[in-house]
Amino acid sequence: MVKARSTQFDIEKPVHSRDEAKSNLSDSSHSPELTPEHQQYLISRHGTVKLDPIPSQDPNDPLNWPQWQKNYEILNITFSTFSSTFMASGMNSAFEPLAKQYNSTLTDASYFTSVQIAIFGIFPFLWVPLMNTWGRKPFLVMGALGCCACNIGGGFAKTYGQQMATRALSAFFIATATSAGSSVVGDLAFAHERGRKNGWWSVGFVAGTPMGSFITGFIQYHAGTKWIFFTYAIMNFCQCLGWVFSRETIYSRNSPDDVKFRMFRVSKARPFAWSIFVRPFHQALNGNILLAVLAASITFCYANIVLSVEMPQVMIPLFHLNPQQMSLQYISMIIGSAIGEILAGPLSDWWMAQSVKRRLGHRVVVDRLWVSYNGYILVIVGLIVWGVCLAQATPGHWTIKPLVGIAIAATGNNIVATVVTTFAIDCNPRQAGDVGIFLNFWRSLYGFIGPFYFPKMFENLGIGGSAGLMCGLVVLFAWAPTCIAHGLGIYREKRQVM
Repeated sequence: MVKARSTQFDIEKPVHSRDEAKSNLSDSSHSPELTPEHQQYLISRHGTVKLDPIPSQDPNDPLNWPQWQKNYEILNITFSTFSSTFMASGMNSAFEPLAKQYNSTLTDASYFTSVQIAIFGIFPFLWVPLMNTWGRKPFLVMGALGCCACNIGGGFAKTYGQQMATRALSAFFIATATSAGSSVVGDLAFAHERGRKNGWWSVGFVAGTPMGSFITGFIQYHAGTKWIFFTYAIMNFCQCLGWVFSRETIYSRNSPDDVKFRMFRVSKARPFAWSIFVRPFHQALNGNILLAVLAASITFCYANIVLSVEMPQVMIPLFHLNPQQMSLQYISMIIGSAIGEILAGPLSDWWMAQSVKRRLGHRVVVDRLWVSYNGYILVIVGLIVWGVCLAQATPGHWTIKPLVGIAIAATGNNIVATVVTTFAIDCNPRQAGDVGIFLNFWRSLYGFIGPFYFPKMFENLGIGGSAGLMCGLVVLFAWAPTCIAHGLGIYREKRQVM
């Protein structure tokens, strides 16, 4: 016998007429805990009471903020996550001049990027729990200012060690924002909006990689290396201004009067405890989240990091490109990332809405994974095109064919990143911040390890063989885990309705 399904997560259009409002109010039996006043407030503010999660009656509740305010906060965190990968990958176009300046090799220069990737994954374990206790705004302002100072120092660094110190410290400060995207979206967005809104900061994180290398190539060619760091500092200052005019998004619906965050003042609603620093690792106990993290880490490494970090080391000697010409190669990743976002967030939200309707108002989180399979196919096709065409290229004769493969792989990577990130958060929306930290840690750690073995992989297997190996890893450790999570989710759903 089939059990009756809840319609709590059904998505309805806003109510615009009084008759519709009365009808909606009378149909609110699915939320018996709501008072008539609360129901009426939700209908007047949102047009429906069928919301997930249910906001309070407080206009200061971030879920009740005006849409422009919500978008402003999410765009702020999007720009910050974009800036973090922009600054890390922006070093790619300066590898050759920095290697000459510090009497080192191109491989040594690539560590300026890899050390920042590692710090992006580690230090959110420090920053995010502190932000969840004392409020995000003061830490985000401080992080932007600290990173600004380090980037100014980078412009004047005289030795390899000094420059490495400025890169590590700048990443330490900007790490305040790299894992806050899921938390901010979790504070501001309803379930039916998460795919699109998580897509904003996700595409910022992914698109920052090619944009950094693209823009800094022109800066390096026309103004010199130090202006790369000064450009970073200007971006940090703009971030700081954005956060100064932002609002605190942390809110407790259980104790709304207690959550009045001031600078470094502990809230009783979110007391400090040492356990908050290890709590994100508890997400490993959720099989769905663990499989999603594995899939996101593998695809990000082989469809983003390897193409970005290794592109100068492969294409500069092969095609004899100067920094400006090298930067133009990254347009392919930018175009691919933009197309991927169009096909990721809005599409996955639309697909989930259709799935909810087909299931008579019942929301099943694994339904979102159907969209990710398109991304995996594009990643594999793109890597094959890139590897084969680059292996067959004639030295000294530039060809666009490998860039077509890069664009295809970047499109697929952005689809996978947005979909599996949103899926992981949907599996535990009340701890969206911890999910974001856990995912970012493993994605950044795996990306950090990559540049240490990429050169040996290309040397021993060649470009074509390396592309084949990376495709195999994507299939075994990204596509397959997603299929497992999807299959188990459908199986559990069928068992529940029998």
